[in-house]
Amino acid sequence: MISSLRTPISSNYGDLERTLIRITERIRNREQKRRAIAEVLRKLKQRINLFELEENRISEVAETRLCTKVQKVQISGKRVMGVDGGVLTQRLHGLDLVLIRAIAAVFEYESGKLSSAEYYPSEMPTPHLISIDEPLDSRELELLIGIQRQLTELRLAVEASKTLEVDAVLLDGSIVPQYIDKPPQTSGILKLYQELIKTLIKLYESCSRRNIPLIGVVKDSRSARFINIFQREILPILIKDNQLLLSDIITIKDNEGVLSNSRDTVFLGHLLDAGERSLTFNYSKKPAKVLESLNEWATRIYAFYIKSVPYDYPIRIEFVEKTSSIPQIANQIASLIYALSAHHDACALPSVLLEADACARLAEEELTIIRDNIADHLEPSALLDLRRQRRPF
Repeated sequence: MISSLRTPISSNYGDLERTLIRITERIRNREQKRRAIAEVLRKLKQRINLFELEENRISEVAETRLCTKVQKVQISGKRVMGVDGGVLTQRLHGLDLVLIRAIAAVFEYESGKLSSAEYYPSEMPTPHLISIDEPLDSRELELLIGIQRQLTELRLAVEASKTLEVDAVLLDGSIVPQYIDKPPQTSGILKLYQELIKTLIKLYESCSRRNIPLIGVVKDSRSARFINIFQREILPILIKDNQLLLSDIITIKDNEGVLSNSRDTVFLGHLLDAGERSLTFNYSKKPAKVLESLNEWATRIYAFYIKSVPYDYPIRIEFVEKTSSIPQIANQIASLIYALSAHHDACALPSVLLEADACARLAEEELTIIRDNIADHLEPSALLDLRRQRRPF
């Protein structure tokens, strides 16, 4: 019996090995193509001026330079707040449990060194428990959990920014609701979504009124916005204005197809050196559905990428600004992020967000204890685990 099973297993592993080889070769080939394009641009990146001719003005970008060196400042007399949250879910028959915790960590710096740390509402706040007994499908449930998590973090950010004296507010993630489409009018989640948008606008207004930069740090961005702008707008200008040699144009054209299958962070990892950032661009070409709810703020959201350390991908930085001096604001924010996130050669995250993440993180045991406590007060069959969690063998 044992010997008869070995042949198909061995054959399957052979198929798996060939698949792994194909995947490896595809990754290597794409990396070579991205690197070839980046090498062409690296020779020009400090002197490329996109707006030298008026007709070349690109409405989707806010700066003249493709890349900018970031000035690394010594933070002193500044208080920087980082907000993050943690969430756990447990799906049961007839009931879903959601446990959420959000925290704001505030780091104060003197002469470039951390002098004190403060936490709001505390270093380890009590998590918020939500029970969901509505008959939601999996997609609706994920949507509800996403909105609840973001709403918890935003409410805390609004409260903490008003209560504490800070010079900048950093959110872990985008400053725009992510992976959330506006629920239909018939959805019971619509009211919660509207509360999320209202709270986000309140945070925009609070930070703008107090002149506090509101910064979103997207550590694992999947966006291709920068690449799209480069292909549609920037590359034609470089060719038209003779800023590229014929050999450079051929190199880019021969490898350009790979950009359609690339994310910004992967491509910019080759283009940017540590201590550099990309140009600043509008969040989207036209207000996306989620932006339409943000009213006049929809056109005031900008983003850029910064590479803080040599052995990590660039991180996406988003900010909201109502003034016209976008390049100046971007430089100030980039300098702050660079100072906060250049402590480890292989980790480009601001230290205050690392601390907030560590404090907000929830252990699986916390939700298990709550579930067991509820079950102890019910009949044995009233709160059953899903079948995939209680297989008899």
